Amino acid sequence: MQLVVELSKPSAFLPDDLDLPLSLGPDGVGTGAFRLTRRDSSGAELERFDRYYLGVPKIDRIVVLVSDNLRTSWARLLRGEVDMVTDVPPEAVEFIQNDDIQVISFARSFQFLIAFNARATSFRSPAVRRALNAAINREALIANVLQGQGHPATGPIWPQHWAYDSSVQPFGFDPRGAVSALEAEGYQLQPGSDDANRPPARLRFTCLLPAEFSLLERIGLEVQKQLYDIGVDVQFDPLPPEEYSLRISEGRFEAVLVDMISGPALARPHIFWGAPRREGLHAFGYANAEALRLFELLGSSTNEAATRSAVGRLQRVLLDDPPALFLAWNERARAVRRQFNIPSSGGDPLFTIPQWTENTDRQPVSTQ
Repeated sequence: MQLVVELSKPSAFLPDDLDLPLSLGPDGVGTGAFRLTRRDSSGAELERFDRYYLGVPKIDRIVVLVSDNLRTSWARLLRGEVDMVTDVPPEAVEFIQNDDIQVISFARSFQFLIAFNARATSFRSPAVRRALNAAINREALIANVLQGQGHPATGPIWPQHWAYDSSVQPFGFDPRGAVSALEAEGYQLQPGSDDANRPPARLRFTCLLPAEFSLLERIGLEVQKQLYDIGVDVQFDPLPPEEYSLRISEGRFEAVLVDMISGPALARPHIFWGAPRREGLHAFGYANAEALRLFELLGSSTNEAATRSAVGRLQRVLLDDPPALFLAWNERARAVRRQFNIPSSGGDPLFTIPQWTENTDRQPVSTQ
């Protein structure tokens, strides 16, 4: 059996669009190595699918438990009640790793950034947006907040994409240049306000972030400190996740701190910065005619040389007219008990669970 898809024109983005998880099929029907047997407020349960096309998984059953906080998850892991914690924050990696537990870190095609609302008066000038990008010491942010678990981000194209042009010069840390650029745009330092406890500033804006996300809060604090050094006063407004998402979709914000998917393929940044507005994904209002033309060219290109050339030109356009304050490509860490042999793929160990086997050569070391 084969499926034939007929298109009105070539689409290089189609394979990536087909990978977007829009919804779960009826009765848990899918194509993976495990099938869903239970899902409720306490978690989920999956059983091995013996007819999986890449071979029968060695693990019979997966039980997913929901924890109220990371401390509960770690306690369960250390007591041997669970075999994996899926999200270990950067500051906890060195503390949770021991003779019984391994921590596997991997690069993600997600980046922390502050997306600008293109309709906000303060961000209409590309020179202002370039100045804000030049004011950030990304290496310091990665060291101080991410504990080295990340890489500098200066644009929406994933650096590991095969067509990425590494010769394109990214934003450098240049606070003096940032001040000069803002002053050239008419942003002179103005007195603060004792009543509102606002410092002197040449530019002020409010940035939304989701409440109870401690890592994003720490990133916001570091950005706030660095922008303060060039006379920019940014105030962060933490909101419940539902309200945060609603405000973004309705365009009721000046800026928003987000952990945004930007790869591995070009279809991802195209959704946010090059596609027509749809279902809130293009909610930031960014519009650059040359960027749109290049995204459309990349969407129909079937030629390697043409794709490489277009990606390099797109990188330069997005540096000259940045849609966001790009901060850092991030990493994620999974903590797994050493009773499992995990294939070394360099990526997310969750994707290799069908190939996990029991480590029968190792005697567990008690942590109690």
